[in-house]
Amino acid sequence: MFKLLLYDSEYLWFVTVTNLVSIAGSVLLWVTCVLFGLIARKYEIVLRKKTNWQFMIFAPSGILVFAVIQIIAYSTQVKLNVLQSWIAYAFFLLSGALSLLGAMKFKQVVTPVKKPAAAGAAAAPAK
Repeated sequence: MFKLLLYDSEYLWFVTVTNLVSIAGSVLLWVTCVLFGLIARKYEIVLRKKTNWQFMIFAPSGILVFAVIQIIAYSTQVKLNVLQSWIAYAFFLLSGALSLLGAMKFKQVVTPVKKPAAAGAAAAPAK
């Protein structure tokens, strides 16, 4: 629609910048989640507690699929079509939910168990 309003030498920079920032952000988010999984792996090795680090490394793979779909769409038609949008955002949503689940499980492992206070210590006489 906007191409009709532009001269041949003009170009929509905001579309290009938005696509590139979205791709870069997706790749950085994926790298961050994978590094979080590697930290969980080190935690499992050192403290010998099961952290499900494999799940944390593979859960964000949908974010990478989203980035690949965007790269393919950007290189062929500048933006995602409807089918590509549904597929890409479904992978992104599923991956985000699975990454959150993995982070919550890891939080349960690393959070120390609080022991109840002794009954005698709580009822200390007041002076």
